[in-house]
Amino acid sequence: MTTGKAANQGTEGGAAAGTLDPRVRPGAAKAPAAGRASGNPRRTPSRARELFDAVGPVYFPLAFISRLPFAMTVVGLLTFTASVRGSIAEAGLISAMAGVGTATVGPVVGSLADKYGQRVVLLVFSAVNVAALFAFLALAYSGAPLWALAAVGFLVGASAPQVAAFSRSRLVSIITKNTSGTHRLRMLSLVMSHESVADETAFVLGPVAVGLAATALGAGAPLAVAAAIAAVFVVWFALHPTGSAETGPAIPGAASAGDAPGRFRLPLMVLPMGMFLVGAFFGSTLTALTVFMKDQGHELSTGIVYGGMSIGSVVTAILIIFAPAKFPLHARWMIFASITAAAAGSLMLAGTVATMALGLAAAGAGVGVTIVTLFSIANERTPRGRTTTVMTMMASSLVVGQALFTALGGVVSEQSGSTTGFAIAAGTALALALLSLASRRMGRAGA
Repeated sequence: MTTGKAANQGTEGGAAAGTLDPRVRPGAAKAPAAGRASGNPRRTPSRARELFDAVGPVYFPLAFISRLPFAMTVVGLLTFTASVRGSIAEAGLISAMAGVGTATVGPVVGSLADKYGQRVVLLVFSAVNVAALFAFLALAYSGAPLWALAAVGFLVGASAPQVAAFSRSRLVSIITKNTSGTHRLRMLSLVMSHESVADETAFVLGPVAVGLAATALGAGAPLAVAAAIAAVFVVWFALHPTGSAETGPAIPGAASAGDAPGRFRLPLMVLPMGMFLVGAFFGSTLTALTVFMKDQGHELSTGIVYGGMSIGSVVTAILIIFAPAKFPLHARWMIFASITAAAAGSLMLAGTVATMALGLAAAGAGVGVTIVTLFSIANERTPRGRTTTVMTMMASSLVVGQALFTALGGVVSEQSGSTTGFAIAAGTALALALLSLASRRMGRAGA
């Protein structure tokens, strides 16, 4: 990561260099002052407190809850379709169509937000998403043909609110504009770790919510809950004061200074492939687990057991904040993706629900840090003025990988058993580890 010299040192007795000033809310016309005119010193707040004060007390819980519809959609479509139509293969196809919708429209959504602002984009797409979710429920219950469900499934994925990418872009923009030097790098590290923990937790708790809602209220309940969250919390997130903050460059100097806005290079474009493989791991693991739980007689509890992955992932994603700078990003990627692959291999040997949950927790410990690392490298390589676009590409790639490998894993696991499905998951994690070598070489070549 490129490190610039600290700037904005401030006047004698002023605020610490480059700190976020809570007096200046996101979207304000002026950046925070470097120091105060008075001689009263002010104690520098912790990084976490500084970020919390900058965005307000509601922001983080609001951004997290608003992520859940995006995280619940693929699993909700899979569970509901499998219940109504009785075929995991057809359910995987519907989930794949949702992924194709996300892949097709997701990057466009990020580009629109960079151009017109997040607020209007979120309001429009959340309205379409709510309508598409209820339309899917109505069609499925009415016995509509598979092609009709696939078409609406595509629309559900295409309109899914990209809250995770938008939140990350908002925070990066706010920090980049109001801090500098080493302090900026530390604040960005905190943001990447927090946002990745939130993403990972949402992507694991989303299926848990699906499992709980489906078990308690019926297979269609999770999609109805996702629609309700999109109608209330995503709209609230769109209207939050941070939504008026302009998106800006990532880190000055992180991408080539001579790049025109919006120009993407190969070292950046390899990173969405990494996120695709993370999603592929999630999707193939989920479908293999679905078959495993069906064999155990607990199919509707699949999402709850899948939540075991969150234990290891959240813990390691938080702890990686304190990793020394001497631990390079690509080394982290290789090591923790390899841990994920080894843990996925152990799932092939699991014979009980308890041992399966332990294996998933170990896999989560690897994949959590891998996600943090991928977003950190992406932030370093993002061209100026395209933060939201890049973050949306990364999030969309994860969902696409999850959806496509949910479909592939559904067919394979249903025909050959859960062991084969977990073998696919281990293969995707191994490919993810090997991709780190290619990314490292590309980064050096583009430096």
